[in-house]
Amino acid sequence: MELARVIRGAGVLLLLVLVAACASTQPIGPADRALVGTQLEGCCRETEPYPPVLVALIEPFAPAFGNLVGGSILRPGYLADPAPQAAALKVVKPLDVVVLSSKGRASGNTIPGMFGHLALYLGTEAELRALGMWNHPTVVPHQAEIRAGAIFIEADRYGVHLSTPEIVLDTDRILLLRPQLAGNARRREVVTGLMQRLGGKFDYHFDNATLDELYCAELVHIVMPELNMPTRIIYGRESILPDDVAAQAAVQVSNLRVAAYFRGEADGWNSADRPALVNDLGEFWRRAKERTVATSGPGV
Repeated sequence: MELARVIRGAGVLLLLVLVAACASTQPIGPADRALVGTQLEGCCRETEPYPPVLVALIEPFAPAFGNLVGGSILRPGYLADPAPQAAALKVVKPLDVVVLSSKGRASGNTIPGMFGHLALYLGTEAELRALGMWNHPTVVPHQAEIRAGAIFIEADRYGVHLSTPEIVLDTDRILLLRPQLAGNARRREVVTGLMQRLGGKFDYHFDNATLDELYCAELVHIVMPELNMPTRIIYGRESILPDDVAAQAAVQVSNLRVAAYFRGEADGWNSADRPALVNDLGEFWRRAKERTVATSGPGV
C-alpha cells in the first residue's frame, strides 16, 4: 500500500512537471502583443521554466498522467453550492464561453494561470428552440441528454461531451464571456459545429495543429475562429492558455465581452466586475513572477 502511494505521488509529480512545462515563459508572441499598452501588459508569461529534454521524456506518457491528475479531487469547488450556480445560470446565454478556475482539483493546479479550463454554454431546450436548432439533425440525437440538464459542452479527458451545471460549475471562479457573433444564422452554424464534434478525442498535448483531437480552448478556437483566440508557441507547438483568453477580454481587446464574473472563497462568494477581473489577473501573475525569480536565483 505504501509503495502504491509512492508510485501515485511520483506520477502526479511528473504530470505537474509536464503541464507546467507546456506553459513556460516564452518569447513575445501574439497573445503578449495584444496586451501591450494595457493594464495587463506582460501578463501570463511568468511560469517556472523546465528543460525541453525533460518535457520530451515525459511527453509520450501525457495521456496516462492526464487521466491520473484529472481524477484527483482535492476539495469541492467554492462555487459548488446552488446559489452561485443559479446566479451564473441566470446570466449565461447560448454560446457564452465559460472560463473556470478549479484550484480544488489537481488538474486546476497544473495548467499555468488563475484559470485552467474553458467550457461552452449550449443552452436549454427552450433556448435551442428559440434559436431554431432544437430539431436540427445534429441536436436530435442529444435531446434527451439536454432535457436531463446537460446544457454545456466541454473537451476534457473524457473527450468532447455534454455536461451538466453541477459538473462544470463545481469550481472556484466562473468568468462568462460573450462572443460577438454576426447574427442568429452564424449562431446556428456554431451550434452545428459543436454538435458535430461531440464524441471527439481529447488532446493531451495541447497542440492546435492536431485537429483530430481537441482540448478545451481549441474547441472554442475551431468552432468560432472569428474570436481570434490568443495563441502562443509553447515548446514548439501553438497553444491557447485560458488566462490569455480572460486577460484579453478583461482589458477589452477581444471579440469576447465580459458578461459576469463570480469568485468563490472558503468563506463565501461574490459577483465581481471587469476591473476586479483585471486586478485579480494582474495580482496572480505578479505573484507568479515573484515565485519564478525566487526559485530561479540571481541572474535570471
